[in-house]
Amino acid sequence: MLRVGETEIDVVGSTPTPSLRYQPLVIFVDTANIPQELLDRVKTNVESLVRAQFDGGSQLVIVADQVGNNFALSDPSLALKNLKDLMAMWTPVEVPPKMKYAPSNVASFLPMSLRGIAVPRSKPWAVVYSSLCVAEEEKPTDLSGFKGPVRFLTWDQGLSKACIGNRDKWLAASQGDNWEVLKLDDRESTDAVTKALSGLDVDDQHLVLSGYAYSGGNFNITVGFKGEENPWTGSYTEDDSVPDSWLEEFNQRRVKHSKALAVGGLAILIALLMTVALIKARTGAAEMVKWETVGEAEDLSQTMDPDAWNATIFQLTGAMPVIQDLVPSAAQLGPAKKAENARATRQQEGGELVQAAEAAKSTQIAPATDTPAEASDTAPPVAVGAPASTKKTGMTVAMPVLDDGTGYEADSPFEIGVLLSGKPVARKTKKFRKVFSIGRATDNRVVIQKDDTVHRYHVVVRPALQGKEWWLEVSPTATNRTNLNGKDLRAGGRYRLPSRFRLQLGEATEVRGRMSDNT
Repeated sequence: MLRVGETEIDVVGSTPTPSLRYQPLVIFVDTANIPQELLDRVKTNVESLVRAQFDGGSQLVIVADQVGNNFALSDPSLALKNLKDLMAMWTPVEVPPKMKYAPSNVASFLPMSLRGIAVPRSKPWAVVYSSLCVAEEEKPTDLSGFKGPVRFLTWDQGLSKACIGNRDKWLAASQGDNWEVLKLDDRESTDAVTKALSGLDVDDQHLVLSGYAYSGGNFNITVGFKGEENPWTGSYTEDDSVPDSWLEEFNQRRVKHSKALAVGGLAILIALLMTVALIKARTGAAEMVKWETVGEAEDLSQTMDPDAWNATIFQLTGAMPVIQDLVPSAAQLGPAKKAENARATRQQEGGELVQAAEAAKSTQIAPATDTPAEASDTAPPVAVGAPASTKKTGMTVAMPVLDDGTGYEADSPFEIGVLLSGKPVARKTKKFRKVFSIGRATDNRVVIQKDDTVHRYHVVVRPALQGKEWWLEVSPTATNRTNLNGKDLRAGGRYRLPSRFRLQLGEATEVRGRMSDNT
């Protein structure tokens, strides 16, 4: 039975063909403790898997990695190109100093990736490439909540005894009867691996119905078998979801009809124009309803006044920031001449502190008491003529900072880790619930060392909307690179942070953050 609106119509159905539309695939790739030649083989396997899925009619493939990134591939025409761009960033994770293996995060991020399937009536399945070298104290996982099978493809090549022991212990304690473990480097397992990568038995079918001419505007359809209580319903609009072939055929019929009406005389032409106007009005009304229902996304990329941003830094750290004018030397990457820079910095800082003290004799702001994430061995510059024992600094600003987030405490803390040239600078991450700044100056909450291309006060991360969201603000005078999840950010911009991000600062610094589940 096929019903359009309230009218039941006759259509012609094609021969059913197998379809993977409702069999979404999750591919999890963990590059810890993997040899380069094995990683190349994994990339080839992943590309073949994605190609086969979309050739079979699949609508969704999710590719995840060991740091919590999930990439949804849903457009068959762009899937392979986007996948190759993603795989270009996959490199073997180096083993940390004084350790026998690089701990794998598969236990932390795999359940989250498996929950990313949101397709109705789906029959998902998952393929996990990982050494499974979890930490010794790693808690077991429970995969029984995932609808389909999970195939772990691991290896023994190059792994230490400690890694293999932890892996076997973790697998033995994990729950669920829907997963199996296969070895990529075991020749006897070749047939089993091939079968595991072949997917599920296909019982979905694809059927093409034809015989109804689309006539423009909204298209509401109900499809079901006789006696079915819950038939499938769908809605299409001419603006964004009707197939191009429908619009093309409709436009051709409309042109022929317009020519016929023109021959009929002026009266018919006027009637046609009124009909077209009515169709436009109906389409515009539907569009208005759609926007009222969905709502427009908020644009957070707004310019921030440099004085207000300086005041924000001052409130966070209790120290006067050194924000130089935009001159050619400010955009230069790498360290400048030490003597000239040191002299210019002392003069500028001293002048600014003296002017600020004279202009705000009645205003005193106490220094921040929080200890920075990483302290520098070099003390911050002292203003010329300022008493060494001064513990408070006053200043006035041209513009007050409204809703700067300093009074909010986030519902969920952010966990921050810093890497320099791809290597972690600390073995542990740091969690924040309140506003914090990131930069090269030692009075930031997150201090970046050994990278002169990072600005002294580069970015500020603050809770917003009463602590329900996190926002990132870029210094208005930032001239070196600021890149968030592959997107270059502009100086002075304000952006809503996702729950996980990679923030590139300067030439060699990467800040990784995620919303922590541990509240």
